[in-house]
Amino acid sequence: MSSLAALTRTEIRLLSRDWATMVFAFVFPPLTLLVLAGSFGTEPDEGFGNQLPADFYITGYLGIPLAALALIGLPVLLASYRERDVLRRFTAFGVATRTVVTAQAMVTGLLVVLAAGTVLAVAAPTYGVPSIDDPLGVAAVFGLGSVTMVVLGVALGLSLRTARGAQAIGLMAFFPMFLLSGGGPPPDVMTDAMRRIAD
Repeated sequence: MSSLAALTRTEIRLLSRDWATMVFAFVFPPLTLLVLAGSFGTEPDEGFGNQLPADFYITGYLGIPLAALALIGLPVLLASYRERDVLRRFTAFGVATRTVVTAQAMVTGLLVVLAAGTVLAVAAPTYGVPSIDDPLGVAAVFGLGSVTMVVLGVALGLSLRTARGAQAIGLMAFFPMFLLSGGGPPPDVMTDAMRRIAD
């Protein structure tokens, strides 16, 4: 446990210096949310299922940092560790690969929570936060979804040989998911095929 705690602290410090990941997780989602939510008015709209456009985008953008960190940040980091033999060096010093992977997963989970909080903190004074009928259910689904995405990110990072390959696959998974599942155009303007994929 002490090696896991020390490694987790070190990984937090290293990741905090990676400006591209930090911008993609902490700056891109709230800024894009402000632009899109402000573009579609403040009245319920049929194109958004008779919901407020801001509520639609605030809800959708809670998942954007999760997708960015789990599909791009985590796989690229793990693949780069593998590519540069960092994992092998850790093993040579008695730190198991599973400890490194667990530390990375924990750091990613922490960043997901902080980035989602940033989205809410930016949205609250501007558009307000949508009311939640079932807070425990939302928390459970967010937690389970986060675990699922982080496990997927770990699988990508450990199965791809290079950081560049992990980045390419991660981006190919991220952008369609981002655009079709609440981060892009409203469902009403999508074609039937796009709506089926989004659903």
